Amino acid sequence: MTGTGYKRWHPPRICGRGYGWLLPSLLLVGIALLDLETGAEFRIVSWIVLVPGLAAAVCGVGTTAAFGLLSLVTYVLVDSAWPDQYKAGLPDFVLVALGGALATLTAALRMRQERHMLRMQDVAETTVRAVLRPLPARWAGLEQAGVYLAADVEAQVGGDFYDIQPGPYGTRVLLGDVQGKGLGAVEAAAALLGTFREAGYHEKDLGTVGERLEIRMIRHRVHTTAIGRRDGDRFATAVLVGFAWGESGMVDVINFGHEAPLAVGPHGVRELPSGDGRRSAWATWSAGCRRSTGCRWPRRRRCWRSPTG
Repeated sequence: MTGTGYKRWHPPRICGRGYGWLLPSLLLVGIALLDLETGAEFRIVSWIVLVPGLAAAVCGVGTTAAFGLLSLVTYVLVDSAWPDQYKAGLPDFVLVALGGALATLTAALRMRQERHMLRMQDVAETTVRAVLRPLPARWAGLEQAGVYLAADVEAQVGGDFYDIQPGPYGTRVLLGDVQGKGLGAVEAAAALLGTFREAGYHEKDLGTVGERLEIRMIRHRVHTTAIGRRDGDRFATAVLVGFAWGESGMVDVINFGHEAPLAVGPHGVRELPSGDGRRSAWATWSAGCRRSTGCRWPRRRRCWRSPTG
């Protein structure tokens, strides 16, 4: 894929959209035929109560109510075909009617829950889009592609963040992950991305950009602690990459305790060096940024990064 994408969760549907009514229909016909074909000692017409229950799981409220009524009509027709001494009678009729009513109520509750989940998905997707701006497939001299998949499928809000910022001193790339999930993680990611977009454009030295990012994370922690939130010790890991294309063809990489990026080229995949390898999550140390060893990276190669969950 090209550009930045967001994958949305949809409620599962059996048999696909628009064909969910086939299962309860087949069950209704099968029960009616079997009841007519079996002997009088083994009447199964009361099993029709299962039809609206199945419809409640795969159909909408109106369709479920229709199957409840159809089950009652089918029950009366099938039971009337037997002599009086073999009829199931009123008790099973009440059972089927009660089953249809409960199935309709269940379908209504299920549809309400699905609508609520979709509204939450819309809110979460809007929140993520407000933090992670969409990027074109070609941006600032780089070809990029990405998709955002939060670890919490129902919430769709996680702490992963990434951005590409062009500037007069080259193109800077930031990819990282804030500890935890939910709005607190998104809030921290938004603070870091805002600082990166400004510092990545104005600062000449990549180490200065890293220092400003760390200072921003410390300030964010101080603020969250001051307002009494329990996530005041939240931290972030990230990889900061600087592309300053020239005759040297060098790429600067600063690793804040993140998994090392990978270089994909004609000779395969290799891991880029990460300096001394010390774990240096933002806001857990204050000795400044450590720049990793520069690696020679021809222009035609691309950087690929595995998701952090």
